[in-house]
Amino acid sequence: MSPESDGADDAQDVLYRLVDQETGEILLAAEDLRGYFTEEDPEPPETVTFVRAHQVDRGRRKAEHAELQVVDRQGREIGTYVIGRASAVFRYEPGSSGADRPDLDYSFGYACEYPRAGEIWRKWATGRPVERGEWARCPSDWHESWLHVVQTAWFAAGRRATRYGTDATAVVNGTGITTRDGFSCALGEAVNGPGGYFGSNLDAVHDCLRTMRGDGAAPFRLLWRNFAASRESLGGDFTDVLLTVLEEGGVETELSSE
Repeated sequence: MSPESDGADDAQDVLYRLVDQETGEILLAAEDLRGYFTEEDPEPPETVTFVRAHQVDRGRRKAEHAELQVVDRQGREIGTYVIGRASAVFRYEPGSSGADRPDLDYSFGYACEYPRAGEIWRKWATGRPVERGEWARCPSDWHESWLHVVQTAWFAAGRRATRYGTDATAVVNGTGITTRDGFSCALGEAVNGPGGYFGSNLDAVHDCLRTMRGDGAAPFRLLWRNFAASRESLGGDFTDVLLTVLEEGGVETELSSE
């Protein structure tokens, strides 16, 4: 941290840090972020706003290789976004009080097209363990963003696209699955526990199975309950290809009507 920084870092309040990848320096830390997690838009916002900044390095107004870190209340990194070039578009005049918490704009050049991700990251940052089936209690239009957070957090923690769970049978209940992203959430949870990842699409499931075999991980059996409900929601073409991928990956699948 530069000696010309303003504002103390209260880790329990900070959710985002903008960091220079090359030096590890923190350009600023903030409690929230506006304009980054957005709906798909051919013309993304020109700037993002760091809300209630806690650290501002007045000596650094840009970085060519910046990353956005999501951190929990203990200041531990739980997610990372490679930003590339980031530049300040504000004129910061620090207040006389150490409690000064300005909202500051930066130019990133692109946005993250998962509009609910920011709200989900806030839930995950509390440190409360993710509950089984928590994703399913969200509206269906959150599933894509939930899966994105799962995948981002999974790899930020240094995990690989493979199986870490030890249960011989992974159970997926098709009753609550209404979207393909929701199925990926359910499969990841069934194989690797709450908040677990096991592919975000058909190709990624294939990759996970291939890595699992390469790691020598024990094979598992998949019990797919209420399969008919899943097939209706997800489409026959999707479920047929998925079953083929699982079979080729050595997964024994039982399709249940209950």
